[in-house]
Amino acid sequence: MHLYSSLFPIACCLLPIALKILSLPKKTMNRKPLTLYLCLTLVLLLTSCFSRKNKDDESTEEAIIYPMEVIGDTLVADVHNQTTLYPLQNEVLDSFLKMAPHFKGKKWTAKCELPEEWGVECVERLPDGRELWLLRSENHEWVYLATTSGYGTQRILDVLPVAVNVANQHDEELETEIWQTMRLPDGQFRTTKEYEWTHSLTKATKQDFINDPEKYHRKTRYVEQFLVNEQGYFEKAEITDTLPDYNAVVFYFNPSDKPEMWDETAMHLQAFCEENGIIYEEVSGNYNRVTVRDYELTFALETDITPYIDASGAGMVMMRKGETPKAVNFGSYEYMQMELRRYFKLRNLDS
Repeated sequence: MHLYSSLFPIACCLLPIALKILSLPKKTMNRKPLTLYLCLTLVLLLTSCFSRKNKDDESTEEAIIYPMEVIGDTLVADVHNQTTLYPLQNEVLDSFLKMAPHFKGKKWTAKCELPEEWGVECVERLPDGRELWLLRSENHEWVYLATTSGYGTQRILDVLPVAVNVANQHDEELETEIWQTMRLPDGQFRTTKEYEWTHSLTKATKQDFINDPEKYHRKTRYVEQFLVNEQGYFEKAEITDTLPDYNAVVFYFNPSDKPEMWDETAMHLQAFCEENGIIYEEVSGNYNRVTVRDYELTFALETDITPYIDASGAGMVMMRKGETPKAVNFGSYEYMQMELRRYFKLRNLDS
């Protein structure tokens, strides 16, 4: 039982006694010292009650338990994401909103404002008791990482935006900002920041576009890499890439809706890949953690194909070093082979 629930009845009992004393005739007794004593006792008891109640309320707010897990290898902002978000304490949220615009690295280009509603997706433990929080806006357009001092203090040390997916349209202009982050095997975070601006061509001629293409379309791509240093702060790191050049394909299908011609078509496509030095993997689940190995087993490519596919369907995701992956829905062997040739720039020879 809370302390205030025990003290409150006592205070209620003392109140009528004090009022009774006040109503006694002056000649009956010297009531002044006793009345003062009872009033002070009442004040202290009531103060203790409400003070204790406020502390209990604060303790209840602090009792939020976040899921502890290793943060995923691919971080994207997906507006259709249905992940459960856990509330932030007001003090922690205020601290985060103050720090969020002041991060290391290149700032976003699009005209946009950070939302004020955020939640915690999960928490990962770091050395020395610190923690790494994955924060996502409630509209799922923004994803941040935040390091905290840990040990229950929930004091934010540093923040880093790792995924953005925003679009703005004004009259005939459309701008989009898309950031995605890949977590490397050594724990560092590599963020690709892409900005694209387009202007409607409805009032322009083909020659207008040829003469000044940047007047109608501009696109920038920037890559940065960060690590969490020993003090728990994000630090910009030198971009290193140990993977060799590769051409890879992930064939995927939903077991509950597998296309009738899948087995035969996939077998021929995989044979085509082997003939052209394209490594591949076939999966029917766990799309966020796909491992593709080369034929000599000298290296393994860890990838997440969920940003590029409809998990309820079937098809393939083509990828090569330094280029954006491309997804193709399942179709005939001829159609999918044509897409392989186009993406990997293969000569159009009979196979």
